[in-house]
Amino acid sequence: MHGNAVAFHAALADVERHDVDLIVSLGDVAQGGPQPKECVDLLRELGCPCVFGNSDDFLLTLDFGAEPVDDGERKQRLVETAEWSREQLGEDGLDFLRGFQPTVQAGDVLCCHATPLSNEDVILPETDRAELERALANVEAAAVAAGHVHLQWLRRVDGKLWFCVGSVGLVYEHREPVDLVPFLPWSEYAIVSDELEVSFRRIPFDVHTLISAAKAKDFPHVEHWAAMWQR
Repeated sequence: MHGNAVAFHAALADVERHDVDLIVSLGDVAQGGPQPKECVDLLRELGCPCVFGNSDDFLLTLDFGAEPVDDGERKQRLVETAEWSREQLGEDGLDFLRGFQPTVQAGDVLCCHATPLSNEDVILPETDRAELERALANVEAAAVAAGHVHLQWLRRVDGKLWFCVGSVGLVYEHREPVDLVPFLPWSEYAIVSDELEVSFRRIPFDVHTLISAAKAKDFPHVEHWAAMWQR
């Protein structure tokens, strides 16, 4: 969700139109957007299992981990946004994040943030097959569901299914150089059947509503952040 409850509501409304037995959050729920508490409150209402993402970790520790930021201005924006988000959540909300799990087993699907062993490793459609095989090593589940890279894609490796569900609240393409206006106005997730049929879902949401909410809450660096959204 990345602090985007407007997109989260859009995804949940779509979920209600389908016969879904279990919802699993793959992490990165609060950091980066103007509605961290709203996202946490929605997750609490759902009572669903949650995977611990790298931005959840950053929000708790302010440690950039394996993704150092060399751009001083960007680093300052990230830290100030995280500090604001921490204030919004309070200790109770931060404790909720601390309860997230490294992985969640959902039937034949192992749910993780980035890979089963890491919430920071980057696996993309163009990733070398050997690297993906290493990420799947010792995985007994028939399929792995991941988030982290904000893309929807699927690949089969040695009889196992690897798929990324996209992002509920912060969709963008992994282009280099990064697009000037990278964030796309839709919410993404995946529905998985008992037969491991994966249906990727993409639902539009009102970006203007999200930006209005950010400005009403005095979200840090709001003009810079708002300019990154496609209308």
